[in-house]
Amino acid sequence: MIFSPWNISHEQFKKYIWIQNTPWKWDTFYSEKTHKHINYIKWIPWLKMIWIWNSISMNCATKDSDIDLFIVTSPNRLWLVRILITLIFQILWVRKTAKKHAGRFCLSFFATTDGLNFSSFALKDDIYLYFRILYFKPILDFDNTYQSFLDKNSSWSDFSEYKNIINNHKPGIKFIKNTWIQESRFLTIVNNLLKRMLITKTQKTFKKIWKPYWVIINDNMLKFHNNDIREKIRDEL
Repeated sequence: MIFSPWNISHEQFKKYIWIQNTPWKWDTFYSEKTHKHINYIKWIPWLKMIWIWNSISMNCATKDSDIDLFIVTSPNRLWLVRILITLIFQILWVRKTAKKHAGRFCLSFFATTDGLNFSSFALKDDIYLYFRILYFKPILDFDNTYQSFLDKNSSWSDFSEYKNIINNHKPGIKFIKNTWIQESRFLTIVNNLLKRMLITKTQKTFKKIWKPYWVIINDNMLKFHNNDIREKIRDEL
């Protein structure tokens, strides 16, 4: 069944979330900071896409907002790309921590190109996920990954009414090119070794917070956000 928010107008949703038509001061400031810092990671060969999402993408950021990124990688390179970006942002001292989050990068949402269909974790009548997809702001796109993302999610959601929002995103993509690197079994082994090194700690944390449905840990997606408000928003709207 194709989902469409037929009973919720776009204006109702915008008012509920405080989405603005144009970026505010902090939306612009943090977007510019993101474009600057992706220069340090855009060289990673298995990087396919970077989006800004949540408050900044919806033009409702404040001084205290962090910068949520959704990062897409090639298949079998999820853990390799994640550790590279985490190390680089840690060295640059711009990674979000438990005590410092304002204006820092939240690296808690990764997927491979095989994990772009969000129907795998969509709730019934998932109005927030629907508009979150619409408001993803792509800033780095290799190999037409953004269009692939839209195509895969169009299999369960009808975005045709809001094509203008999607089209407005495209001028914001700063780097578009086809990339190719010789793949090897060795790189897959490295990726799997990194996974083995990190997965135990990751799963322990998952169990510690009582295995919430919104945390996803598999070969094609890592999603670690501690609080999921989709049910609350759906029920209230």
